[in-house]
Order: sequence, then structure tokens, then C-alpha cells
Amino acid sequence: MLFARFKAIYTHKFASAYSTTDEVKLAKREWAIALKGFQEPLLAYAVERTKEVHAWPPTIADFLKLINTAYKAYGLVDPRSAYLEACACRTDPLRYKWSHPAVFFAGSEVGWYKLKSEEERVSWPLFEQSYLKVVDRVIAGERLVIPKVVMIENKQTLNVKDLANVIAKELSVDEEQITPLLYYTQKTSGTGVRARYREICQQKLKEMGYKGHLPD
Repeated sequence: MLFARFKAIYTHKFASAYSTTDEVKLAKREWAIALKGFQEPLLAYAVERTKEVHAWPPTIADFLKLINTAYKAYGLVDPRSAYLEACACRTDPLRYKWSHPAVFFAGSEVGWYKLKSEEERVSWPLFEQSYLKVVDRVIAGERLVIPKVVMIENKQTLNVKDLANVIAKELSVDEEQITPLLYYTQKTSGTGVRARYREICQQKLKEMGYKGHLPD
């Protein structure tokens, strides 16, 4: 589709860039690799922008820059900017004012603890994959809403039984199902171990449908 559009837009200019069938096949392969993961609406938007800014067929690098402007058309930031935003605001994600809910949901899918603890070579590919999936949902028309923080009374000593009771009522399950998940509360406050178990607990409760924010 992309090469057909370019041929129609640039006519002989495009044809002169690829003089043989083998060159066309090789070029299509490189473009396919570079554009893997981008959905058609983003590509179509970039093609329209190409007509406005390039008198000659664009290079792959030129076209990728235009795709980044396509994100803006949907109110989104590009994947790399989204990743850096998620990493910078991973400590208390529900209280941060995100550039777009898509960044929050991608970070949640990867796991905030993973974004805090893993090296970039591990966390970046995972985030990019999740973010592109969320972007597809936005382009398809889905409206993303970040859950509100459920405030829990701040006590010097956390009352685990009361917390389990609140969560159990919200999920309509027995309190006995929730209490074991709150194992993190038995760990020393402020330690990495407690933070890790809290993140695990938050994820499990999220899978059960809980939208609240567990206290530290």
C-alpha cells in the first residue's frame, strides 16, 4: 500500500529510485522491517504529511519522523517519550498527571516495579510493545480512563484486617481470600523487599478487578 501511494504521488521520481525488480524487493523488505508494529492510520497520516513536506520520495528515517507527528494527531506521544515519562513517574503513577492515559496503561501492563528495577535493555522493549498495543486501542476509538485513587486512612500502624475487609467488600469476595495477598505488610516499612511484595500484591488484586491503590 505504501509503495503504491508513493508511486502515485511521486510518479517518475519514485520509479527512478528503484531501477530493477530486485531493488524494489530489497527496498520493500527494509521498509517492512522499519515499519513493523505501526498501524495503518498512523502510516496513512504520515503519507499525507509526506506530500506536504517532501518533493522527493522520503527515506525511511524521514518517514519515521513523520510517524512521530502522527502520534500527536491522536494526542499521543511517541513510544520513546512515553517510556521516559513512565520511568520518571513510576513511583506514584496514580497521582501523576500523564500526558495521555495510554502511557499509564502501558506502564501498568509492564509493571511499575519492573520499570523501577529492570535495566533499560529489558524494560524498554516490553514497554514499547505494550504501548503500541494501547495506541491501537486509542486509534480504534477506545477512551482510556485512569482509575481514581481510593484513599485509605493513613495510620501509623497499618490495620491489615480493616484493609482486607475494604478490598474484599469492593471485590465481593471473602476476606480470607484477600488477607494472604497482603503479605507485604509484614515486611519492614520502607525496604525494597516490602515494595516488591506490595507490587506483586497490587498486580494480583488488579487481575481480580481491584482499582484501588495499596498503602505503602
